[in-house]
Amino acid sequence: MSGPVELTEGEPAEVPALVDLICARVPKAPRAEVAWMWSSPAECPDLVTLVARDANGTPLGVGRLTTPVLLPRSWAVINATVARAAEGTGVGAALYAGLLARVRDDVDQLRVTVDADDERSVAIAGHWGFEVVQVSIESELDLVATPLPAPAPGDGVVLEDATTFTFADHDAVAAMLLASQTNPEAVAGMVADLDDLRRGGGDAPVAVLARVDGSPAGITVGRVEDARLFIDYTGVDPAFRGHGLALLLKQQAHLDAVALGATSSRTNNAEHNTGIRRVNADLGYQVGRSLARLRRML
Repeated sequence: MSGPVELTEGEPAEVPALVDLICARVPKAPRAEVAWMWSSPAECPDLVTLVARDANGTPLGVGRLTTPVLLPRSWAVINATVARAAEGTGVGAALYAGLLARVRDDVDQLRVTVDADDERSVAIAGHWGFEVVQVSIESELDLVATPLPAPAPGDGVVLEDATTFTFADHDAVAAMLLASQTNPEAVAGMVADLDDLRRGGGDAPVAVLARVDGSPAGITVGRVEDARLFIDYTGVDPAFRGHGLALLLKQQAHLDAVALGATSSRTNNAEHNTGIRRVNADLGYQVGRSLARLRRML
C-alpha cells in the first residue's frame, strides 16, 4: 500500500468484489452470509458501506454499519474487514473511525461478530473496547445426503405454513412468540416480534407454526439463499415444551426449504443453549465454526 487511505461510500456495482474481499479474509463464512447485509435491504434498511482504497482506488478493506430489524434500535452492528495484504497498515483503524462517525445518536452499544478462533480479530476488537458477551456455535445439515423424515405430530398437534404471517388469532401467535423467547439472545435484549420475523424472510421465506389443540405453541422461521436454508429463529412456548415440537417444526422447515431449492441448512445458537443444540444433534446437524459475539457500550 502506498499513500494515505481514502474512505468512500461503497457502490452497488462493486458489492460482488467486496464480498470476494471478505470471503478471502474469512474463508469459513458462506458467501450468502457475507452478502446478507447487501442482499437483504428490508432487513438492513440503514446500511452504511465504507470502502478503504489506496491511491489507485483499489479496495483495501470494507466496513459496514447497520441495525438489522431483528435487533433493538439502540444497537448497531459494526464490521471492518481488511484484506490480508493490507493488515497492519492502519486500514482497519481508518474504517473503524469512519464508521464510528456514522453511528446514530440513539445507539448505546455496538455489536460485532468474529470467528472465535481468529485471535487477531478478537484482540483488535478488544483493543477498540469490545468485550466478548457470547460464543455461538454454527451447525449445518446436508439436506440432500441426509434422509429427511416427514414430521409425525401427535394427537392435537398441527403444523401449518406461516410464510404469510397472517393469522386469524394474530394476538395469540404474537403472545406465543414473546413467551417462547427465553434464549440467551432474548435475555440480552434481542427480542423479535412477528413483523421482525416477516421482514427477515427475504424472497424465499420458510415459516412453520405448531398448534396444540388449536393454540399456537411454537414457530420456526428462516429463509433460503444460495440453496441454503438459514434458520433465524425456532421457539416453543414454555407451556408446551417437552413434547418434541421444536424437532417437528425443523423437520417440516427442512422439507419446505428443499421444495424451494435448498440443499443444506445452517443455524447458529449460543453455546449454552443446550435445548436447541440437542434438537440440532438429533436432526443430524454437524457442528462447525464458533463465533464470538462482542459488545462495546457507548
